Amino acid sequence: MGELDGKVAIVTGSTRGIGRAIAERFASEGATVVVHGRDQATCAAIAGAIPGSVGHAGDISMPRVADELVAVAIAEFGRLDIVINNAGVAIDNFVTGVTDERWDASLATNLSGPFAMLRAATRVMKGSGGGVVLNVISWAGERGNVGQVAYSASKAGLHAVTLSAAKELGKFGIRVNSLSPAVPTDMTGEMDERLQKIAASRRPLKIEGTPVDVAEGALFLCSERARFVTGDTLHVDGGLHLN
Repeated sequence: MGELDGKVAIVTGSTRGIGRAIAERFASEGATVVVHGRDQATCAAIAGAIPGSVGHAGDISMPRVADELVAVAIAEFGRLDIVINNAGVAIDNFVTGVTDERWDASLATNLSGPFAMLRAATRVMKGSGGGVVLNVISWAGERGNVGQVAYSASKAGLHAVTLSAAKELGKFGIRVNSLSPAVPTDMTGEMDERLQKIAASRRPLKIEGTPVDVAEGALFLCSERARFVTGDTLHVDGGLHLN
């Protein structure tokens, strides 16, 4: 018996990195997963490699995509139990280099999109006895980070969504938490190399984490082991958030 037997989960940004690791781990525990990414062919390929899953592509910064993902879950599987708001972008720069377009794109993908996903999922979960929403944030949103003002702002906003939603939705049996990872991914690889080295030097644990480590944290927060946990943050970052 898996920890998520019979559960249906949407994992945004799940064609690579952390999202894919979460999708695969959840499936290994019995969940059925809606795989999401920007490219339909890639979504279909990844979903095909995860037993029982389906893929749906779309730009998460567009609110209609959240509604589409929920509709797919209901149409294909008849229920929705878990949403992982993982999709995100880091198209940042130093303050004077952040254009209006970069600012808007960061907030649309990292904040507005996850909010639309939460809103769409909540409409279903409220009528079905509850569920779990997990927002993937960042230590940069809690502490700030040089060269990441837009990214930090968007992730701080998403954590604020977690706190408010947890207070509002608990009475419906809906738990909302934040997961704050810091492990190498394709997206972190796009950061300035000097900033990556600075971050690594500030991490108390000198081992390097992986997306699988993050997936284990996500599994805990979405399982019955965390049934009394809401409005909280789990850091899977080797202690980086302590600095």
